[in-house]
Amino acid sequence: MKMRLSPASYIVFLVMLFVFSADMTASVLPRVGEGDSLVRKSIYPPSATRKSDLYNKLWGEHYRTLYSLLITVPAVTLQSLWGGVKVVEQAADFQGLLLENNQQQLCLLKPLGGYTTFIESKFFQEVYNKKVFKNTYLDQFIGDAYTIINPYTFISADYLARSSGLSSNNSRIFYLPEHSTRDTVANGTSIENKLVSVIDVPDFNTRPNILLTEELLDTIQANKNFQVDQVLYIRERLLDMLIGDWNKIPENWNWLGRSEGDSILYAPIVIDRNHAFTKVDGVLFKQMLRVLGLGFIVNYDASPKSVRKENTLGFALDMALTSQSDVSVWTGQARFIRQTLTDSIIDEAFSRLPKGIEDKEIKRITRIIKERREKLEVIAKNYFASLQQTPVLTGTNRSDRFVIDRHNPDSLFIQMYDQQTGQRVFDRKYSRKKTKEIWLYGLEGDDRFEVSGRANKEVPVFLIAGKGKNTYRMEPGHHIRVYEYESGKATLDTVPHVKKVFSDIPEIHQYDYNKIKHHKMSFTPWGIYDSDKGFSLGTFFTYTMYGFKRSPFTYQHRIGYNYIQGFVYQGIFPSYDGKKSFNIDATISSRRNFYNFFGFGNNTDGYKDAKKNYNRVHIRQFKLSPSFHLDFSEKERLVVQASWEMFKAKETNDRFINQFYPEDHRVFKTNLFIDLGLSFHTEKEICSFIPKLGGTLTGGWKMNLKDASRNFPYAEASMELDVKITDRLTWATMAKTQQLFNNKYEFYQAASTELRGYRDNRFIGKQSFYQYSDIRLDMGKLKNPFTPLKYGVFAGFDYGRVWFPGEQSKRWHTSYGGGIWLTLINKITTKYSCFGSTDSFRFMFELGLGF
Repeated sequence: MKMRLSPASYIVFLVMLFVFSADMTASVLPRVGEGDSLVRKSIYPPSATRKSDLYNKLWGEHYRTLYSLLITVPAVTLQSLWGGVKVVEQAADFQGLLLENNQQQLCLLKPLGGYTTFIESKFFQEVYNKKVFKNTYLDQFIGDAYTIINPYTFISADYLARSSGLSSNNSRIFYLPEHSTRDTVANGTSIENKLVSVIDVPDFNTRPNILLTEELLDTIQANKNFQVDQVLYIRERLLDMLIGDWNKIPENWNWLGRSEGDSILYAPIVIDRNHAFTKVDGVLFKQMLRVLGLGFIVNYDASPKSVRKENTLGFALDMALTSQSDVSVWTGQARFIRQTLTDSIIDEAFSRLPKGIEDKEIKRITRIIKERREKLEVIAKNYFASLQQTPVLTGTNRSDRFVIDRHNPDSLFIQMYDQQTGQRVFDRKYSRKKTKEIWLYGLEGDDRFEVSGRANKEVPVFLIAGKGKNTYRMEPGHHIRVYEYESGKATLDTVPHVKKVFSDIPEIHQYDYNKIKHHKMSFTPWGIYDSDKGFSLGTFFTYTMYGFKRSPFTYQHRIGYNYIQGFVYQGIFPSYDGKKSFNIDATISSRRNFYNFFGFGNNTDGYKDAKKNYNRVHIRQFKLSPSFHLDFSEKERLVVQASWEMFKAKETNDRFINQFYPEDHRVFKTNLFIDLGLSFHTEKEICSFIPKLGGTLTGGWKMNLKDASRNFPYAEASMELDVKITDRLTWATMAKTQQLFNNKYEFYQAASTELRGYRDNRFIGKQSFYQYSDIRLDMGKLKNPFTPLKYGVFAGFDYGRVWFPGEQSKRWHTSYGGGIWLTLINKITTKYSCFGSTDSFRFMFELGLGF
């Protein structure tokens, strides 16, 4: 009877890509059809891999030469392979085809080169579209980035796995000529005229007990009698570390179940080892990987610089599946691999590569793998230590009993029991020196939590209860935190001296194996040119911590530096539900920081004939501003803030401020202020015609701490409106007003206008109002040979004025102009604008800021 693949079973076919025992080393592929000829072909044409010396230094050589190297392989067609095969499915995850012959035997055919997780990064998912990038230099660059992957060493990696008693794929390399498929599905994949690998897939029906990774996790949560074969899994992961295979995403695993006593053990099956032995070089290329969040892709060296970092993609699954194994299992399996993979076996693995590619790169890899093999036990210890820093443990969906013993001063013991059978299913010891926190999920069922003992230095333990009727017996002690549903409040209220968090927020109680404690760091350069201020270059460094409490993170620190303004800092600390957060903002100005000062009032002179420095006042400024944010909805926010500020204007000669203030005036002395403020912001999408209508109201009070009589209340209001006239034409406007309620303020605190044709702070006073309006036209895509480019033009008009006591003025100031914006690779926006006024013109270039 003919076998058919359903959508679900299509995914499961991937499990057949293995020969599970070490003695199955011979090929099980049927022979190639009679008459198939040998040809010499390369993955890429030589012209595609020729680069200049400068390009190689900046962007790396990678394995580029191997991609253009001619190798001798059999040429096959779908009619000659296996006596004739047909296409069953497109294997989209592997850019290949699932094939079947007349005997209902399956194989996977996929092209060599041209695919890697590099293109699956969040950055490229947002910006990269093959059709849009086609025939551009950037598309060629992205294609060249694939060459960090050695296109042939998957053959050697599979041999090493087979020699270690692990799952392996049995692959052969062929050439598929043009017009050789005669299949509409195959023709749509652009797989012809390429070198391809063919992997045999054993009979689907003989392996019914196969699980995908998500199915495995659900299964082991249902009952502790279902377990992963942790010895084999740890051996697999240590082999990954030996060969530098960083691409251990969940989709790269399947799981074969077998009975062992009263338990079912699931052995790991690896689908793809193509990402071993990565070669990452080039000064700019390494930096680019970090910017894209792919810093874990590193060059394959004898000594890993950070084994935790290199295993970023597999760390969460390792945490979920190896919790029952201690360090002896890890070092034991490392020792097994070190003793099993002898020099002769490693040499044999690389001798199986196609003839003609035994170049210096292969010799380099062989040397490195032998050196790394000798360090594998140290690598195992270091990686195990990383897993132990914040372990995440789970019960089952049955009723469990958790026993936490804290009598030992330097460690604690955690045991788990099945309440129905009384069987102990988990027993581990955790050291205070190596473990910083423990997260324990009860999952479903009526669980019982028992905590006894109290040590001087305790490991913090988070007990996360499920929806069942849970009970607690705990001795008084610190560092125990219980997360319970509101329905369990009555039970937990009787337990003293324990920190309790009651919440029905599902994200708190639901177990997600991807939720592990980790942090991210990012680096964002930016720049601006302003004809008023000059060049202003800077950068932001962001450190984001993802702990247990996150919405969407636990906390975030942003530190920035601006060449003119100096250092800025922002800290964000959100609550559990994400509706509240505590923020801290701080500023430390540079010695180049300045304010423009033309005097007070609406009719001040612009001093057009003077140099720009004449109206500049260098000011030393420090600011610390804690604030509380309360979100009523996604687009409604209330902010309460308090600020401490310090200002000191620098005394200079031959500048306007010296004509305005005497030498001993208070503005040239250190002034300390306190500012208390309240702000409310709302924004709505009225309809598709009016996608944005927003407004902000702010009120506050400032006081000079050195002269309490100099204090003043203030208020601000602003409104923004976007009107979408057509799909490409938008009218956008923003109006803002400021009001100071007495005259006891300094010039750097005055109300001002922001008219784009005038210099900053050109008009200041007691009250101000201004409005700018733009007509923006999206011009679509601009064809060019470099990169996808979108652009648009805009024209704008501003008007505004200030009011100052004792001045009689009916004048409204205006500015007008326009500009162009460019969006590169769908991500980075630059804006060029020029606005004129009665004073002069102001030109501005902004990078990455947009509208």
